[in-house]
Amino acid sequence: MNKIKKMLKKHTNSYKIAQAIRYLLISSLVKIDGFKKKYPRVVQLPITYRCNSRCKMCNIWQKDWSSDMNALEFSQIIKDQIFKKVVAVGINGGEPALIPNLADYAREILKLPKIKSLNIISNGFIQNLFLKSIEEIYKNCREKSVSFHIAISLDGVGEIHDNVRGRPNIFEKTVSTIDAIMANQHKYCDSFDVGCTIIQQNIDYLIELDAFAKSKNYIMTYRLGIENKRIESDRLKDSYSVIYSPSLRQSAKEFMHRKFFEATDLYDKFKYFSIFYWLNSDKPKRLLGCAWKDEGITMDAKGDLYYCAVASDKIGGLRESRGEEIFFYKKNIEHRKNIIKNNCDRCIHDYSGRPEFKNLIVFYKELLANKFSMKIYKYKCRYGLI
Repeated sequence: MNKIKKMLKKHTNSYKIAQAIRYLLISSLVKIDGFKKKYPRVVQLPITYRCNSRCKMCNIWQKDWSSDMNALEFSQIIKDQIFKKVVAVGINGGEPALIPNLADYAREILKLPKIKSLNIISNGFIQNLFLKSIEEIYKNCREKSVSFHIAISLDGVGEIHDNVRGRPNIFEKTVSTIDAIMANQHKYCDSFDVGCTIIQQNIDYLIELDAFAKSKNYIMTYRLGIENKRIESDRLKDSYSVIYSPSLRQSAKEFMHRKFFEATDLYDKFKYFSIFYWLNSDKPKRLLGCAWKDEGITMDAKGDLYYCAVASDKIGGLRESRGEEIFFYKKNIEHRKNIIKNNCDRCIHDYSGRPEFKNLIVFYKELLANKFSMKIYKYKCRYGLI
């Protein structure tokens, strides 16, 4: 499969057509309602509540982390049957690098029977310990033929990043970690990118960050800072969100429109167009798919379970109950249905999953319009039609 992908990438147009067809084939013809009894395939794993950031868009650093699972307890809980069909796990926090034996947790994740991919998000403050951990994790991933992705957060240049992350003099530390991974990626991961969360404190400096990233050959991804119950950002929205201010929303909209035109990968184009489309609508409508509608689960550092990664209430804990009893409990399924009905279209987090067929058509129509708009305009001018 990888050989075919590499071959297609050499022929740009063929690769883009293949991507477009693939998205259509995996899309959903009907709206997902969350009622089907399906075991989760994707896990978000906030592996610790401990954090060394004081981010403007997050309160997790104020939470008690004294009852986080240790590696031994985690090794037992991850064996629960609710995880038997999981193919992808994303480790975040808190800050994963603060766990000195992080590789022990990852080793247990790699015992999942269907696991195919693992990724970790870090702020990059603690370089030596983090690099040691991911080097060991990557070695174990290769032995299991599991793909391993690393993402480091970078939200601005210099003091802008420090301000967003609430810590002085950490921009240089973060960049140093990014550069160390990029210089020796063969030791650390299969793929790597740098992620920026767009909030009030950096919205006016994104062009500077984008230029800096390009000068360093960073692969950047951008997402809007949104309300998230788990990290209590829903309580802080007035102090960070760009969504509710017309001027800030306009700035975010213009930046996402720019990224939509710059993106070469079809999924990146779809993501940035979807965010732009959402921001540009009087009644926002989500175009992106999301695995958390019916194929995702979040397990936090205490073994507590949630459906949606950002909007779900706690639905139970694996310290007290079996995962299947929690995940498929009728009352909890009703809660998931209500999230889908009342929250999903208003959510613009860049989580991915199967998009609806009709939403892809909106995107493809926009691509075609942009591709042929100037030719149509010149044609109209030539024949006096405008």
